[in-house]
Amino acid sequence: MDRQAGVFLGHRRLAIIDPSPASDQPMVQERLVISLNGEIYNYRNLRQRLTGLGHKFRSQGDTEVLLQAWQQYGAGALEMLDGMYGFCLWDGETGWLAVDRFGEKQIYVAETPDGIYASSELTPLVRLLRLSPDLSAERLTPFMALGYIPAPATMYPTITRLLPANCIAISKGRPERPKTYWSPPPAVPGRGRPRPLSEADLDQLQDLLIGSIERRLESDVPLCLFLSSGVDSALIAAIVSRELKRSVKCITVSFPRGQTLDEAPVAGAIADYLDLDYLCVESSEDPENVNAHFQIEILGQPCENLTTASVFQMTSAAREQGYSVGLTGMGGDELFLGYKKHAFAYRHRHKYGIPSWLHRIVAGILSPIAFQSSKIRAYKNVIAIREHERALVIKNGPIIDSLRQLPGFQTWSRATFDDPRALEYAIPEFDLRNTLANNLLPVYDAGSMRASHELRTPYLNHKLLECVASHDPRTFMAFGQKSVLRRLLKRYLPDELVDRPKQGFRFPADQFIRRHNDQAPEKPDLPIPIMEKIWRNRFDPAWQRLAVRTVLWSEFAVWNASMGGDSG
Repeated sequence: MDRQAGVFLGHRRLAIIDPSPASDQPMVQERLVISLNGEIYNYRNLRQRLTGLGHKFRSQGDTEVLLQAWQQYGAGALEMLDGMYGFCLWDGETGWLAVDRFGEKQIYVAETPDGIYASSELTPLVRLLRLSPDLSAERLTPFMALGYIPAPATMYPTITRLLPANCIAISKGRPERPKTYWSPPPAVPGRGRPRPLSEADLDQLQDLLIGSIERRLESDVPLCLFLSSGVDSALIAAIVSRELKRSVKCITVSFPRGQTLDEAPVAGAIADYLDLDYLCVESSEDPENVNAHFQIEILGQPCENLTTASVFQMTSAAREQGYSVGLTGMGGDELFLGYKKHAFAYRHRHKYGIPSWLHRIVAGILSPIAFQSSKIRAYKNVIAIREHERALVIKNGPIIDSLRQLPGFQTWSRATFDDPRALEYAIPEFDLRNTLANNLLPVYDAGSMRASHELRTPYLNHKLLECVASHDPRTFMAFGQKSVLRRLLKRYLPDELVDRPKQGFRFPADQFIRRHNDQAPEKPDLPIPIMEKIWRNRFDPAWQRLAVRTVLWSEFAVWNASMGGDSG
């Protein structure tokens, strides 16, 4: 506490690197004080560089390395880091807040008449400041369309979240304009026919991935690997076992009930083939882990990604087994353009290349006979729509008519999806820059940290991304879904363990919906016709996402009122 300046830093530590008191936080060194959440994976290289410049260290951890790097380079130190982090630093005159390149760690900032409050989680700020949410169309429409609140906004008008690779200076109790110290390089499509990557190109990607995994294995406490039946985590497991000669415990979650593929048998077979120990955790039926209030309490605002419960279960099981750190395959789909929607947009690129107004004229002509043909209905609902609606339809399925009835939908969607690039490139770019940081990473981080467990993501390495971006993006879509990662994985596993569908660690939406009343939510703040239609079709897989969002939006107001805020 710097009483004269009115500055207080508090930290609750999950000790991973150098768990001795020498690395306790907040850490003070001369005029600098830091509270660091996360890990700096390349801290050994930075330490060696700083030692050569005359710096001396009293700990063996990464926090002190960041502190002395800041002392040497100031905010320029951010460009040198490979890590996941959110930190607050006080230099005696100015406060600094910064987050990592991908947004693996979050920082929420509340600007009040008293000054600035910042936290790595949203809920403590809501509870402390007793804030009222914004339930207007400005939040409702993007949430119902996307399933999350896009940063920098939150559900609270006075709280913002730092965007990935952002740094903010705070002077005299007020934040300056955020600065971006890195941006993902855009993918540039080539000309002519796409060509698969050469073996030399694969070698380069493989070497970068091996290096990223090796740095993320650095831990002074036991570490495990969360394994699914998919390519991403299986490749990490293979590299750990075959290239790095490390033996780690593999953990997965099994869903014996609900409309979700159970990946445990295949994940177990992969671990067995790689001679890695394996533990399967069966999904809990405990409502505490799967209801809306649990989801909102952890995240501080509604988010449709029900993986929170699965991540909490897996990481809790890992803690019970003595593991405080786990590797995941998160980010593989975003870096390597591996989602089904990416493949769909690429497969239909020629159709999407035709002006939408022409498609709509054709669809109007075909409308009288649309009931006779599923192909005509699909064409009308997925292809013959406005450009700014296409990404939402590919994401959400055939529910665009209901989304169009949301207040201000057309204005919002035009502004959000105003991307001049072809759809097959715009969608992966949106997922990398928006969906990853707003939907996936906060869920994985909050769910695991609630269990006092740290998740690490080897694919989220900026040098690996820059290498991928240096290639024609068509290379990653034209030869089959996740073809590049599959080619790498086939260097280690037989075809029958590689060429399989991936479902991922997702709690079944039908079970989540069954946890709530049979009647539609009373106060969804949605137009009544939309709400009734969503609830009537809530167990139809095409409508389940909207049903989950409806439940979360309604329950959020109840939860906020219990925190002492005004739900009105």
